[in-house]
Amino acid sequence: MEEKVTKYTILRDLIQFNTAFDAQNKSIMEYIDKLLTNKGFRTNYVIDDETHKTCLVAVAGQEYPLGFVCHTDTVVLGNNWADYDAMDLTIDGDKLVGLGISDMKGGMAAVLSAVLNFDWRLPKKGLKLYFTFDEENNFTGIKTLISKEKDFPQNIIIPTPTSLYPVVATKGLLKMAVMISGTAAHSSNPTKGVNAIEHAVSFLGEVYSFNNKLRMDKNNAFELPYTTFNLGKIQGGVAMNRVPSECTVYLEYRPIKIDHNRQIIEKIKELAEKHNGYVTIIDDVAPMSTFAENFISRLEDLTGNKRSSIAIVSDGNYLKEQSVVLLGPGPVTSGEKNEFISKFQYEQLVDMYTKLLKETCF
Repeated sequence: MEEKVTKYTILRDLIQFNTAFDAQNKSIMEYIDKLLTNKGFRTNYVIDDETHKTCLVAVAGQEYPLGFVCHTDTVVLGNNWADYDAMDLTIDGDKLVGLGISDMKGGMAAVLSAVLNFDWRLPKKGLKLYFTFDEENNFTGIKTLISKEKDFPQNIIIPTPTSLYPVVATKGLLKMAVMISGTAAHSSNPTKGVNAIEHAVSFLGEVYSFNNKLRMDKNNAFELPYTTFNLGKIQGGVAMNRVPSECTVYLEYRPIKIDHNRQIIEKIKELAEKHNGYVTIIDDVAPMSTFAENFISRLEDLTGNKRSSIAIVSDGNYLKEQSVVLLGPGPVTSGEKNEFISKFQYEQLVDMYTKLLKETCF
């Protein structure tokens, strides 16, 4: 009975921290720090030089066959919470409800609850835990961590929501802004100008033709087995009676293969130059693939579920030398109305993580 109280207390405490845009970054890291140091972990903070926000690294023992990476930030509150208190844990039948509980305070609470079942002063094998910030926005936390921490365990679990399926592959992310330049003029004589929006339309027509060819190269592990594209934003023009001198289009790709990132960048730069444009790369994140068969097979055995692939991007995409598996509770309701996870899956996850830690570290 005491174990059940512990794991729900931790979950409730995590939800009560407001970490949308990392508002309580310092407070939640200090809370986790105290939990872990009381169990024998050594901790240190990794501070981002620009934002001064912190990641927490917790280490126990020597040699580290396993690690967990959790992000503490959530999506913003929004208008989705008429039925429940978003900033507290509600248990409603099999539902555990609260802001960020799916992505990823439920998974993080499961990790901490499992870890706290052991005394970490004398493990046979060590463990490393990483807590990052800004995963929901620009991945600044994991970028900061990687730039300053080098000794990551080979096998990493990220408890992002997967409905207890071990996810071994994710798509990448490529974001670009393309600014097309023209020449301003009055609309009474548009021949004196060069319409940047018209050039942007022509540019986009060629982009879509390229995208159709790229879609022929498939990876059937994904639900959408091709590299997807989204034209997310267009900005241009100042008035109806002016020929616009600038137009910026914002392009987002979710690549299925590492080589697609390179192909896309080369083609977009080529087309931009043709239409008097300039490309700014906002994000260039490679897809993630894990091939550590023993590690994956053990997680399949523990969950009873086969390995899977999803289109999301996580902190795991930045851990290029590690074998990363995403494994967390479900259903996947992050960003949805009255975000929740299954109470049954949460308890299963705590038990699975506990078994994995016992056999790996003790």
